[in-house]
Amino acid sequence: MDDAAKSSDPVDPRDARIARLEARIAELEEIIRRLQRGGRRQAAPFSKGPPKLDPKKPGRKSGDDYGTPPVFRPMPEPAAGDQVIDVPPPEACAACGSTQTVEVRTVVRRFVIRQVRCRRCGKVRRGKHPLQTSTATGCCASQVGPLARAAMAYFNKALGVSLGKISGVFDTLWNLSVTPGGVSHAIQSMGRLCKGDYQALVRKIKAAAHVTCDETGWRIDGDGHWLHAAVTPDTCAYLIDKARGTDATDQLIGEDFAGILVHDGFCSYGRYVKAIHQQCLTHLIRRCGEMIESATPGSAVFPATIKAMLQKSLLLRDERDSRKRSLRSARLWATRLTKKILKMSRPRKKNGNNERLAAFLYRHADELFTFLRHPGVDATNWRGEHAMRQAVVNRKVWGGNRTRAGADVQATLMSVMRTLKLRGVNAIEWLQQKLLDHPRHALV
Repeated sequence: MDDAAKSSDPVDPRDARIARLEARIAELEEIIRRLQRGGRRQAAPFSKGPPKLDPKKPGRKSGDDYGTPPVFRPMPEPAAGDQVIDVPPPEACAACGSTQTVEVRTVVRRFVIRQVRCRRCGKVRRGKHPLQTSTATGCCASQVGPLARAAMAYFNKALGVSLGKISGVFDTLWNLSVTPGGVSHAIQSMGRLCKGDYQALVRKIKAAAHVTCDETGWRIDGDGHWLHAAVTPDTCAYLIDKARGTDATDQLIGEDFAGILVHDGFCSYGRYVKAIHQQCLTHLIRRCGEMIESATPGSAVFPATIKAMLQKSLLLRDERDSRKRSLRSARLWATRLTKKILKMSRPRKKNGNNERLAAFLYRHADELFTFLRHPGVDATNWRGEHAMRQAVVNRKVWGGNRTRAGADVQATLMSVMRTLKLRGVNAIEWLQQKLLDHPRHALV
């Protein structure tokens, strides 16, 4: 049979079936990789895709039938008792012996504000009492006290409680009627008041010796943004920005940051050439574990060896910190492990996953064991991950912010509250004193 006849023969059904199955396998492998990436993404189950081109206007809807049922059911009437017993509190605290007590209840204060007019320039001057949280008068004279406003900000930004639920809590527990809009206004004014403290935190982050950075997805009015965090042992600063790379990170740590930078290996952090880098070992160990689970016995040798070396470095760190090993010995081991990593990752790998891991390790081998050379530096970016937990709670409640101004207040108040938590300071008390212009309540 000549070549022309061979070319016109139909395709072998077996070859066609093999081609279809191979295409199907490739399609399923891509779906598996996509699901694995999505499972590690913190906001994956809550992502709704791109925002609508013509979204509905937020806020109250007009009409005579406007209104929703109460958020909380009314408290049932207590049953009549046969005997009423009054149980007074102890005279002194059993723990410290103090006789001072604090009672949280709604107090209504009425301020009679006197004003005078200057005979020279005609300007009106008004007095201000330390307990006032606003200088507004007239129809806007009603104001919420400092303790209530501090608690509202803490509930919303630290605990992730929605505005409507905060309103219900104050009405139920303390008979303080405030609308969700009033709660929002109180939080916004608190954020503006703490703007100077936020800027001071950012300046301290830029001057820190070592910083941990992390980022996660965020939304402003449905549009995709990124929430960035820069953390030290006693300071934390957040930033919500459209960019994910250095354009946003520069605002937190500075474009010329020359300290030690701990991160998860995202490519944009590599642009800080003056910094000493520390790659997160937890991310690499987890990556090696996932590769071992899905690899053949021959292909699993490389990730298993890398995983064992990374885990050994953590044991060396523990021995150094417990004084069982000297700093010089730890540094020698860091150099030795770096050379082994370079030797193993230099040759080309036949397995695609192994080749990608080897290429990453070869580029960043000098950034894997910085924590062994510099005591006090973390081997992982756990500080950044912990800083993100507080933000993730808020994101899962309402997805982000509706306005740019709200996002700025979000970053400001979360930065202040996270820093206060790292320093062991009561956030509600600090914010309350901040509203009262207490001179000693400054973060920096």
